Amino acid sequence: MTPFRALYGRDPPHLMKGTTVPSSIAEFTRLTEERDTILKELQANLLKAQNQMQQQANKHRRDVSFVIGDFVYLKLQPYRSKSLAKKINEKLSPRFYGPYKITKVVGQVAYQLELPP
Repeated sequence: MTPFRALYGRDPPHLMKGTTVPSSIAEFTRLTEERDTILKELQANLLKAQNQMQQQANKHRRDVSFVIGDFVYLKLQPYRSKSLAKKINEKLSPRFYGPYKITKVVGQVAYQLELPP
């Protein structure tokens, strides 16, 4: 469901390109040209904003690849269970576990680790 539909209870009207056939009504021609200009400006602004957001997000990212035999730490935060929390206060429990040895490369960013029994 789009925000427009949630707010107004219907789908927004579709904005089509202006007619290619010149209209006899000058006002209609002017309005369609103005609308096309506004749509192009909005698309350019949206593309610019998306590029800025992508650059900002990529500032904190890095490409890291590991090979078999490397030692890595395992982050279990989204899947942390109470059995792994060694302290009563979860804030003070470790964020990363390991280091564990990589035994197999499963995908581009997925690895199989040699975990303890």
